[in-house]
Amino acid sequence: MDDRPKDTAGLFLIAAVAYRFGDGEAAGNLSRLVREMGARDLDRLVENAAYHELEPLLHLIGDDCSRLGSQLDLPPELAARWSQVHEREIARCTIIHHGAVKALSALADAGVRAVPLKGFTLASRYYDRKSARSYKDLDLLVEPGALADMNRALLEAGFRPAPQRPAFVPAPAYTVYSLPMEGSDTAMEIDIHIGMHWPAEYETRTRFDSGDLWSQASPGEVEDLPAWHLSLEHLVITTLLDAAVNHRYARLIKFRDVIEVLRAAEVDGDEVERWCRLWEVRSFAGPGLSYLSGMDPSLSLASGVLSSMLPTYATMKAFMRSLPLPELPDHRSRSFSLPNLLFFVLADTQRERARGLLSLPGHMFRGRKRF
Repeated sequence: MDDRPKDTAGLFLIAAVAYRFGDGEAAGNLSRLVREMGARDLDRLVENAAYHELEPLLHLIGDDCSRLGSQLDLPPELAARWSQVHEREIARCTIIHHGAVKALSALADAGVRAVPLKGFTLASRYYDRKSARSYKDLDLLVEPGALADMNRALLEAGFRPAPQRPAFVPAPAYTVYSLPMEGSDTAMEIDIHIGMHWPAEYETRTRFDSGDLWSQASPGEVEDLPAWHLSLEHLVITTLLDAAVNHRYARLIKFRDVIEVLRAAEVDGDEVERWCRLWEVRSFAGPGLSYLSGMDPSLSLASGVLSSMLPTYATMKAFMRSLPLPELPDHRSRSFSLPNLLFFVLADTQRERARGLLSLPGHMFRGRKRF
């Protein structure tokens, strides 16, 4: 018998991540969980909702639950906070959209292929409620050979480079460009990618090749703007890898991203599995699919490929035991914890697992700054 206290705040956030708007049963479940929360639960809910970037989503869920007759009996100050964050993020995203119009139009005119990544394209193309997904900048994937033309096009469109920011792309381009808003101190930023911004060790631990993304990319539009798009399968995999490698599964908004894509489009599970095997990233995408299957068992892709996507070697089993789904809301990517230590030993090949094991003492000695 499990004698551990019930984690009501955690269960609420996990249920919220998988919430379907208009689902009366789901709304009733969230309302019940709120009623069962104590003061400590509410404190953790406030902290975890902010950390996992879920506040705009939770505001909309609260409104939907009220409409369905299952009002979330939250403290007024908490509901007001989520409402204010939602309004603030709408304003921020409006500014980013203004910059995206200039940037994507200029790049299209210059013949530069650019893929909008992360929040901007996910909210625009896949989210049922666009304002549920906030974002802080416009991430663009461009080809290394197009950097000179991209730099010239952005400068001519009024963007300014940020040479003081870390340089992840080679000259003549910059990693970050900003567009000042006339008559204001506000500016929107563009974050340039020529690959995925993962720690360098994961470029050697896997066979992931960002060039493969372009082989399946296609032209189209986002918010009526010219843009290139990743294939659905690549979009799902890279979002799962972002959740794993950059955040160690400690950003629940990333799981909502994948849920929205899977609910909005037909994703080929066989292709997802094929690319994960080719890139040797099952050790990072597999746990994400396992968590998704637990959040929403109706997601056919998550349950359909899970048995072949989640490796069964010893350290993977230990990792999944150390970080079960109910503990994700309290998990932190920078914490000095057992799951984060075990994460360094995850890899699809025995050779890379051995290398990870040998490097683990160094990671531990370097302390919290590595977590």
